[in-house]
Amino acid sequence: MTLLARAALTDGGRRISLHLADQDRHALALVLSHQSGHAPEGEDLLREASALGVVSCGTDTDQEDSGRRRWALTDLGG
Repeated sequence: MTLLARAALTDGGRRISLHLADQDRHALALVLSHQSGHAPEGEDLLREASALGVVSCGTDTDQEDSGRRRWALTDLGG
């Protein structure tokens, strides 16, 4: 989550939102930067998150509402 939040802060906005969800022994972290007009990052953030052992991760841009979204899905084990 720290990696996603740090990336969202670099968008230059005054606030970010963090959303957490769990399902079937997986945790989803979603960070919104609330800065419109930003294009999703290149592969660097995704590679770094994948190296930390996440199951899946990604970025996209929502021009209508929340700006850039970054998310990571983590296996909680068990």
